[in-house]
Amino acid sequence: MNNIRSFVQRFSLPIFFVLAYALSWMMWPFEAHSLFPMGPLFAALIVLPFIGGADVKDFLRRIVQWRVGIGWYAMVLLLPVIATSVAIGINLLLGTDAPTWERIPPLSDLPVIFISILLFIGLGEEPAWRGFALPRIMKGRNALLASLILGVFHIVWHLPLFGADFDATNVLPWMLGVLGFTIVTTWMYNRTQGNLLLPMLFHTSVNVTANYLFNNLFTGADQISLWWLWAACWWVVALIILAKNGSNLAKPASEKQEYSQIAEGLARHA
Repeated sequence: MNNIRSFVQRFSLPIFFVLAYALSWMMWPFEAHSLFPMGPLFAALIVLPFIGGADVKDFLRRIVQWRVGIGWYAMVLLLPVIATSVAIGINLLLGTDAPTWERIPPLSDLPVIFISILLFIGLGEEPAWRGFALPRIMKGRNALLASLILGVFHIVWHLPLFGADFDATNVLPWMLGVLGFTIVTTWMYNRTQGNLLLPMLFHTSVNVTANYLFNNLFTGADQISLWWLWAACWWVVALIILAKNGSNLAKPASEKQEYSQIAEGLARHA
């Protein structure tokens, strides 16, 4: 048992990724585009006990760590809406067809959609990517490089969805958007002492915004244009954060000042 524990401790990160992929992809051979979003969380919970009981308790505690500044909640819930809205606005200015507003789901469905995405996708992915993988990838690397490495693993994890949620026409801007999102989330993680509830809410807000705005307003070339603008907006936010914090993505002088700089950068981009 000690040999197994030592082996898992030594290779905890590659073992985690193998398990995360295997658990998430287990139904893919039998059902096209099947991806189990709880796989990364289960992988982390399998590996963590071999590392130490305190690590498990700390991991679970940070998932429900709700005592953070109200500004963080505003940012994680509203920034995806703002970024997507800016992309939509620019798309319209570029001469797209009128949006198909009637395809938007009823607002009465919003609470159920939000909670289901939070508990199934946000919880299934974010604590594992940010709470388990990210700090281990950051050892000996700056946070920017660690973010890009994690972003690549996260992109590959979505492989079963190729041909469903994305294809050859939008995969490149989707990947760029994921990388920009990963940089922003790493900054958030570092600034909040490893809080995992905020990345869960952030991811949930991105997906809910996609359900209501991104996926339903345009078709064809207009939708592809929106994909590129959406990716550009996330990189505007990421570059603002990098300009303020440097490659370590941590410890800016003032939270309020940083929120305003992000908003101003998006406004200039519009």
